[in-house]
Amino acid sequence: MGKKNLIFTLSGIRGIAKKDLDFKTVKKIALAYGLWLNCKDKRVIIGKDTRPSGNEIEKAVVEGLTEADMHIINLGICPAPIIIYTKNKNNIPGAIIITGSHNPPEWNGLKLLSERNYLGKRDIEQISNIINTKNLDSYSSKKSVKPKNIESMNAIPGYIKDLHEFIAYKRIKRKNNLRVVIDTGAGAGQYATPQLLEGLGCKVKVLNNELLVNDTFPREIEPIEENLQDLRMEVWQGKYDIGFAHDSDADRLAIIGENGVCYPEDIGLALITEYYLKNNPIEKELFVVTNLASSLRFEAIAEKYNAEVIRTPVGERYLIDRIYSLILKNEGNSRKRLVFGGEGSCGGFIFPYFNNTRDGIFAAAKIIEILVITGSKVSDLVSNLPRFYSYREKINIGNKDINLIINLVKKELIEEGEEVNQIDLDIRFGEGKDWFILIHPSNTEPIIRVISEAKRESLARVYCEATAELIKLIISRM
Repeated sequence: MGKKNLIFTLSGIRGIAKKDLDFKTVKKIALAYGLWLNCKDKRVIIGKDTRPSGNEIEKAVVEGLTEADMHIINLGICPAPIIIYTKNKNNIPGAIIITGSHNPPEWNGLKLLSERNYLGKRDIEQISNIINTKNLDSYSSKKSVKPKNIESMNAIPGYIKDLHEFIAYKRIKRKNNLRVVIDTGAGAGQYATPQLLEGLGCKVKVLNNELLVNDTFPREIEPIEENLQDLRMEVWQGKYDIGFAHDSDADRLAIIGENGVCYPEDIGLALITEYYLKNNPIEKELFVVTNLASSLRFEAIAEKYNAEVIRTPVGERYLIDRIYSLILKNEGNSRKRLVFGGEGSCGGFIFPYFNNTRDGIFAAAKIIEILVITGSKVSDLVSNLPRFYSYREKINIGNKDINLIINLVKKELIEEGEEVNQIDLDIRFGEGKDWFILIHPSNTEPIIRVISEAKRESLARVYCEATAELIKLIISRM
């Protein structure tokens, strides 16, 4: 791509706005993407999160798609799950979502979609080939952006209305007296999640809902414990029933219990998994699809209900591909299947019968349903889940060769007697259902995440720290 720090992966393209992801670069990517789609239906849906840099990037995307003769349906500021839902509902061939997701504010990105999913490796190679081999400056460079090629749409009301069909809407409305705090982080979720939960009968208080005067975010974007102290204190001191938090595009969801505890990222997915498996007919085949970074508690929950857990590499595309392959293989069979999943590492939930993407908004609605229907507190529900403890470390690798790092780490672990499983660049090792370590190079940042889990908190920490020190030592020798 010609940009040193531009990250081009299955999860999308991300870089520093106005530096790596400048106007000319974005326009070329959008034009190449439009040419790559190459279908009779020229519609492409676009939308963005609330990052101020998104305005210029949107203009570049519009120019590039227009030069590719695409018809643009612009949702404006809109959560990523709603953009994808609207695309699929309307059978729109392509989509570009302008978002940096959970990355820091100076970053932004482009999530590119094909007909059903995020792009695959071959798709990315084909688009890169268009960028590198075609003279993109020759494509109607004088063509103006014509109003007839762009239309605006407010997709949020339709999404909320359709979502009601996948929850116990009437029962929730009749019984709901929950008090909820939502920390939107001034992200796109501010236009959907508070309205959805108010419509379900929740009494909602919103925190950190707007950008500050100088267009900075009111808190760090990633919804993890260290960034959610305002939310924790509000829930605990105000005696609220639950707190929720999103990242900037609302595909992630964090949960704060009524006791002020910020639960691990996979707790929301675990609660929803338990609820679905417990309340579905026993004659159905039950599958839970999650990634290598998710907790061992999913196997423990599935075992109670004779369900099967299927693990994929880290990355939403892998989850969606596996979910749909399970659904398609069952077509025509007499025994029905229930297939769902998500990435426990970020709190998003994928229910393919509604939305084939990680959806933090839908996850919040399901958690509210669970609380209302069971009449339980969050802390009580969590205490009934299988107990595991996790620990994480993050290692910056700068410009080091990630493939070399992973190969050297794997070699060292094998020499130390570990049984190592590798999928793509992810390395996982451990002891059955007792503990595991995952070494995961980020798809969106120049970092390696080390994630550990064990039945004892002290062991999880020791395993993680020891593995992180090994990786740092190897990097120092390079």
